[in-house]
Amino acid sequence: MIRRLFCTAVLLLCFVICERATAEAAYGTNETLKVALSNDTYPYMFVDEQGRPDGLLVDYWREIARQQQFNIEFVMAEWPETVALLNAGKVDLHGGMAYTEQRAKDYNLYDINITIFSNVFVHRDLLRVETLQNLMPFAIGVVENSSHVATLNQRLPGALLRQYQTVTQMYDEALAGNLKAFASLDRLSPRYAAYQDLNNQFPLYKKLPLQAIKLVFGVPLNSPLNDRLESYAAAVSAATLNELERKWLGFKVDNDDTLLLGLSVLNQPFMDVSSQGEATGLLVDLWRLWSEKTGTSIAFVPDNSGDSLASLVNQRIDAHIGFPDIENMSPQLIKAYHLYSFSTAFYRLKNSSISALDSNFSGNIGIFNNANYLPELQRQYPGATFKRYPSLESLTQASIDGEIAGFFGAEVIAQNRLQQLNLASDFDVMPASRIFAPLYAFTHIENTELAEKIREGFNQFSLAELIAIEKKWVSSPEQSYFADFSNKIPLTPEERDWLAAHTPLRVGIISNWPPMEFVDEDGNVAGVSQEILSILATRLNIQFELQPYDEFEQILIDLEQRNIDLVANVSPLAEREAYARFTEPFWSVKWAVISHINSENVTSASDLRTKRIAIFRDYQLAEHLPDIVPGVEVITISDLQDGLRLLQANRVDYVLDSVEAGSRALKRSNAINLRMQLIDDLPDYPSLVAVRSDYQPLVAILNKGLRSIGETERTQIYQRWFDFEITQGIDRKRVYQIVWQVVAVTLVLIAVFIVWNLFLRREVNLRREAEHKMRYMATHDDLTGLPNRSLLKERIDQALEQHSRHNEILAVLFLDLDGFKEVNDIHGHDAGDELLLKLAGVLEGCIRKSDTVARFGGDEFVILLTALLHRDDAAIVAEKILYKLGQPLQLSFGEVQVGASIGIAIYPHDATNSSALLKQADKQMYLAKQQGKNGYSFTEREFS
Repeated sequence: MIRRLFCTAVLLLCFVICERATAEAAYGTNETLKVALSNDTYPYMFVDEQGRPDGLLVDYWREIARQQQFNIEFVMAEWPETVALLNAGKVDLHGGMAYTEQRAKDYNLYDINITIFSNVFVHRDLLRVETLQNLMPFAIGVVENSSHVATLNQRLPGALLRQYQTVTQMYDEALAGNLKAFASLDRLSPRYAAYQDLNNQFPLYKKLPLQAIKLVFGVPLNSPLNDRLESYAAAVSAATLNELERKWLGFKVDNDDTLLLGLSVLNQPFMDVSSQGEATGLLVDLWRLWSEKTGTSIAFVPDNSGDSLASLVNQRIDAHIGFPDIENMSPQLIKAYHLYSFSTAFYRLKNSSISALDSNFSGNIGIFNNANYLPELQRQYPGATFKRYPSLESLTQASIDGEIAGFFGAEVIAQNRLQQLNLASDFDVMPASRIFAPLYAFTHIENTELAEKIREGFNQFSLAELIAIEKKWVSSPEQSYFADFSNKIPLTPEERDWLAAHTPLRVGIISNWPPMEFVDEDGNVAGVSQEILSILATRLNIQFELQPYDEFEQILIDLEQRNIDLVANVSPLAEREAYARFTEPFWSVKWAVISHINSENVTSASDLRTKRIAIFRDYQLAEHLPDIVPGVEVITISDLQDGLRLLQANRVDYVLDSVEAGSRALKRSNAINLRMQLIDDLPDYPSLVAVRSDYQPLVAILNKGLRSIGETERTQIYQRWFDFEITQGIDRKRVYQIVWQVVAVTLVLIAVFIVWNLFLRREVNLRREAEHKMRYMATHDDLTGLPNRSLLKERIDQALEQHSRHNEILAVLFLDLDGFKEVNDIHGHDAGDELLLKLAGVLEGCIRKSDTVARFGGDEFVILLTALLHRDDAAIVAEKILYKLGQPLQLSFGEVQVGASIGIAIYPHDATNSSALLKQADKQMYLAKQQGKNGYSFTEREFS
């Protein structure tokens, strides 16, 4: 019995020992690790508005605790107190501190594998502060006991440092004007009450890098946790660390789908920020138009060039709006789109002895660090020595000191910056060869989908849109890029080299597809494609070899086998993407049917049901027509003439082809009894240029050329090749021909002609009425008759253009009904419609005739108020509307009471384009709802 009890005791003891060992090995869930962290070091460690620990390091230690399955308790305190807690043994470790040699002696330090940066934030008014040494005349704010103190004493000995107990105290002093510079980490804390004002006065792009800080956690020297914690830190994956960095060190916006776009400041008129912190410039406007065309929300992140690219490398932003392709560009970045090219010129001191800059020049010339046009300069001035400088300030100073004879810089940027530096009267531009240096939109190498989306979006731009934006920012024709596209398109050095290595380019042309492509009676290639290619050849300095084919299938085979280099008219089918790349569309196919003159009228695709339709077999529509029009019988033909013969023999009911091809066919004398009718609701298949798949650079080159062909030129080409008239009924030309052929036979046919002519007039009038009705329906709300969203945007855009010229104010009011849903639910949809009609009349009665009320959708309305004398005028109209809605509305079934929440956006104070104004007004409307409904809301700064 005693032996049995002894064995049982031994087993229990072994079990307890094993359990305890296991718990210690895992730092078991019944034990808690105490971690000291600073309560005000954003974004690494801080206490949020609810008093809870938050930040990158908080997430880091929570992840370790989750992986290793132990409890964790954060002890949050002021920075000096956290160190005191560690020294007193009241916590197990300090969760995050900067590595210093002294701390390495006091504690065991373990690398967190995240590098942070300390910086000196500089006030925006200090224009010539580029280095730490430039800060010697100024006091620099620091938090006491922070690593910034030792770093500044080492890197800037003798500097005046003002120490503060907390970050908030330092920020307060900076806003009070007592500090022009202060040391901080990567970001200013958005938790600071006056963060926006602080961020505007000490913008991110003005910060000077102080040092890279190795982030570590500290453990007492004699702690039994040392080995265990070291292994825990080593187990945290690189993917987890990257995710934490993107979350806390990236740039945050309200909408997760918003693209964050890097912007390099001090590059006006291309890109900069206003004194209010708003992004401005030519490239900014181009991207805003891209945002409208793609429906993608964007936000600009201003920064200096180096930090902006570093943020893109770390994927803290999504793209950079425009940067040169420099030699030391990170391999993690790719060029998504050649967005613009700027002209450079040579600047010298006005009292300089240099009178000319030619190939014999042998002095020193300055260029920017990021200048990517050095090879071109070296070719033009082989005897010169080129020296790189980081900024315009350093270039001008080097010129004044005699280190360089002058410098090359972007003309429009240099002119603006020289004026800001009060040096415009000291420098002038020397006549020299202008060089156009390209700027590219950059994305991360892993974000190929975004790169493709960027290309597709910018390829939607017309040349007219590009020129209009450029004229707003660049007034000199010599410095313009887009304005000269119609004469000669500036290509990048890489593009010119590529063309030189691949010329001539072989083009496949179909020989029997007039008027688009055909071989004329003299054996020459003619048609629309030939004219387009001729323009491209001149503007891009390309040599094309046109190779006619009788069969389109053979063209595609030769393109796939690379016996030719491109095809002029192709639809981008999925199966062709294996061997071809496609340009942006250069022509759109509009569809029409050819039929006997006495056939039924065709107004839509549905009229073709059960009909026999002849269509060219290579058209994409030939395959998909049965899906679009159920019951149609498709008969494929080899060319249009085959289809017309089938029509004359009554073997088909209609021939379906492009408007262009059909119009040419109807000019033939034997087609006098035929007519053509346009069908608007069939898919519009664009024509593109297909390029062999290994010639990808050619796509971007051709896109530049295609974009240079403006509407005027396209119209001229159209009129040259398409002299025709489409009818919906009887064609006037055909009637005249018939009448004049028989007029000598009998006078009776004259009466017939009159009858037919009257009938024709009736048809024309009906068509005009239908077109007018369609235009009205497309731009007005069906129920209320008010302008719809499309017409509203058009009117806002027109008003913005007028108001920007006259420096006037306009307002957009976004109105959402309060109580509409209750009326709809209780009384039915008919009552809701009646209420909306009644409300439309009330709103129109509250505005002037020059203003606009539009139904935006559902129970939302938008009001455009133009030519305001003061922003308060918009509030007066809002109050008037609320007063009117405060009275019961009499409807057919009785009285109802509704209210409204109104958001107001003001141009130019809130935004400068229609989309942004509507977005701001919508945002203010929701604020009005949150404030209790039946009211209106402005942005706070408008009346501050």
